[in-house]
Amino acid sequence: MRRSASTALAVLCAAATAAVTALASAPAAAAAPLKSRAHYVDCEAKSGPEKGTVKLPWRSLAAVNAQHLGPGDQVLLKRGTHCTGTLAPDGAGAPGSPVRIATYGTGAKPVIDGAGATDTVLLRNTQWIEVSDLEITNAANPGTKRRGVRVVLDDYGTGTHYRLSGLDIHDIRGDDTKDNNGSAGILFSVTGSAKETHYEDVVVENNTLKTIDREGIFFASSWNQRPAISGYDPNGPHWVPSTGVVVRGNKLSDLGGDGIVMTATKGALVEHNKLDGFQRRSAGYNAGMWPWDADDTVFQYNETSGGETTRDGMAYDVDEGSFGTVFQYNYSHDNAGGFFLVCTADGSLGDAVIRYNISQNDHFRGIETCRGTFSGVRFLNNTIYVGDGVSQTVVNENTTNRHEIGFDNNIVVKEGTGTAAFTLRSGGVTASHNALYGVGSVPANPGGTTADPLLAAPGTATGYTDAGAAYTLRAGSPAIGTGAPLADTGTRDFAGNPVTPGTDPNIGAWNGSSATR
Repeated sequence: MRRSASTALAVLCAAATAAVTALASAPAAAAAPLKSRAHYVDCEAKSGPEKGTVKLPWRSLAAVNAQHLGPGDQVLLKRGTHCTGTLAPDGAGAPGSPVRIATYGTGAKPVIDGAGATDTVLLRNTQWIEVSDLEITNAANPGTKRRGVRVVLDDYGTGTHYRLSGLDIHDIRGDDTKDNNGSAGILFSVTGSAKETHYEDVVVENNTLKTIDREGIFFASSWNQRPAISGYDPNGPHWVPSTGVVVRGNKLSDLGGDGIVMTATKGALVEHNKLDGFQRRSAGYNAGMWPWDADDTVFQYNETSGGETTRDGMAYDVDEGSFGTVFQYNYSHDNAGGFFLVCTADGSLGDAVIRYNISQNDHFRGIETCRGTFSGVRFLNNTIYVGDGVSQTVVNENTTNRHEIGFDNNIVVKEGTGTAAFTLRSGGVTASHNALYGVGSVPANPGGTTADPLLAAPGTATGYTDAGAAYTLRAGSPAIGTGAPLADTGTRDFAGNPVTPGTDPNIGAWNGSSATR
């Protein structure tokens, strides 16, 4: 955004993935039995006493909000009903006994309609809490600050164990602000400056988010100051990252701004998400999935498409203040702003690996840089296909400031009308062992080729599941076994074929034997 590595890296990436997955799935520590209660809510029940029972349920969100919840308590909303206002439960769970907000009965998920309120579901200064299987909307009074779900810790310390799952969030028609108090479908924010505050053990999974302004899923914190970011304030709240964060299996579409953004996190895992349509209404700069001021983030098995405009508008981004980032096994296609951004302004970034990804018919640019300098960025074994009618600057350095990018073992194919070329200005981009077919202004490329790599069915992938097959290599491909054995290529390719350290891999995102078709 225009805004505010080696074997060791491969081991770190695997360890980070395993650690956050283990944390998310590990059984809670045993705790003494606690008295818990189930509270029933039916916002369409007839008048009468409200006792929170099945027969005499609470009839409003206000009744829920007035109750102090404790460990093991459940708030169960009746399926097929519609509640209006803000759900803002008070209280918290405890290890092994979270507060659960879920459903009872049969039929459609219960609806919570914010009706123009700032927050539809607000979880403030709480922990050990789980929310599942609700429909959440907030379309009234569009253009004002708006969230579907906001989790906020304000001078709280460490908040532990948050689960958001199975939520259908739509028509959150907010304004165009992006910060820890901005508009989003799901916003995890940390505010305040008096007490070090962060999240620990967060899982956001299997939710749908559609027609959201501005952000899809956004993590933000006031505890974010370190020299690696522009505008660093040494007297401000120093960097205190949230840990154990997993964003998995979510489907996002028709977003005004960004898709999934991780800021002030360490070791976050973003995987198996599908994003279709972003940067649709925002006047600012927005990309699909990216970290800012975050360390050791792993993005994998994601699909991103439909980015609009060239105010960014690309699928993925390694942004300012981020170190140890890995993008692997992702699929990008049909984005107006391109495939990838590597961006810093007055800060820094480094130690980033982008490997075994596929880009199909992304427009404008393959890889874009910003004005700031950086080093330690490696693009390895990616496949970029630019089809008929599409033009792309494969690597676009938009200033002469030094950008140290290693571009190795990649396939770039241009077919049909339009052009594909490199625009290099800083002298920091190096290339080797790439297959660059139909590409103009090719840089020095020792060990590489300009011959047709013989992709199996380029341009025909319709989604993540068939992208691997479309970009296999046919028999006789000059890319088979001719890549360089590099330290940061990991242990598998896009399709799951093994990559053996120390042996010559294929060039591109596929490391199997030749395809039969």
